[in-house]
Amino acid sequence: MSQDKIVLVFLDSMNGINFHRLQTPLLRLMSQGMRVHFFKDFDELKTFNTDFISHIIVSRRCTVNNYKAFNEWLKANDIKLVLDLDDYWELPKYNEAYKYYKKIKSVEIVETIKMSDIIWTPSKYLGKLMSNINPKAEVYIIPNTLDLNQEQWKQRKKPSKEVRFGYVGAKNHGRDINLISYSFEGKEMYCVGLEDYPERFKASHVLLPTSIGEYGKMYENFDVSLAPLQGGTFNKSKSDLKVVEAGYTRSSIIASNTIPYKGSIENNVTGLLCSTPRDWKNAIESMTKEKHRELSGNLNRHIKKHYDLDKLNKIRTDSLGL
Repeated sequence: MSQDKIVLVFLDSMNGINFHRLQTPLLRLMSQGMRVHFFKDFDELKTFNTDFISHIIVSRRCTVNNYKAFNEWLKANDIKLVLDLDDYWELPKYNEAYKYYKKIKSVEIVETIKMSDIIWTPSKYLGKLMSNINPKAEVYIIPNTLDLNQEQWKQRKKPSKEVRFGYVGAKNHGRDINLISYSFEGKEMYCVGLEDYPERFKASHVLLPTSIGEYGKMYENFDVSLAPLQGGTFNKSKSDLKVVEAGYTRSSIIASNTIPYKGSIENNVTGLLCSTPRDWKNAIESMTKEKHRELSGNLNRHIKKHYDLDKLNKIRTDSLGL
């Protein structure tokens, strides 16, 4: 690709997905000399000289009125469309946004998949689903990771003689929490203060929800990260970011024995995998400071080896022909 060319990145809002999948890796590439421009609205494309645009990168979907016309415009100007997607496009029916997705957002995502030239995703499972829709697209598996230069990841655990447990899941994970079915009463348990999560865990400490640029500091408070997750297509399409966060913060992890976690955790070596409430109970009650240190050390080494940001960015630049 010519050095005069520029890569446009559609960044319409700042949420967890855009932060980890687009802003963090592409800001790193910008600092290393890649020509990148972020835009918030597709109407802005009218202000660019198309001769200098090589790729347009979007998270989840293009928000255009006419997908056929937009696809023709891309082809006519020899601009490649890159789709970055790390969630399945159909929500579970119990999700409060189910109807909105089914009517609008899911349709937009599928239309974007159909006309994408390149697809980035952290999930092999999700990548196969997208290949079924668009066999011509080049699919690249790029796991989620962290930029360790960010202040929120420059941390040390607060000292404690007791093993401390933590849950920092986002909204709409109530059904996942049900999988644990364990009361932490009498234990040190830190839980993010969303919905009724602290009450359900009988958590001893409530962590205030914070911004996407600061939430990593919550890991300073506890030793063991809990990552319950149901099965099903939507959850199997998720990334293993919770494993990466645990590894880089020297936390040990107890997670559900399902995709994506069972693909990145070696049971009893880099973490503990649970299939039943009894498994969760045994895993939680077996955790000692010594066991935590062993598991977290193994996980930290594994994550450093396989989830380095610059190595993963090399996949991105190779896919763009840079």
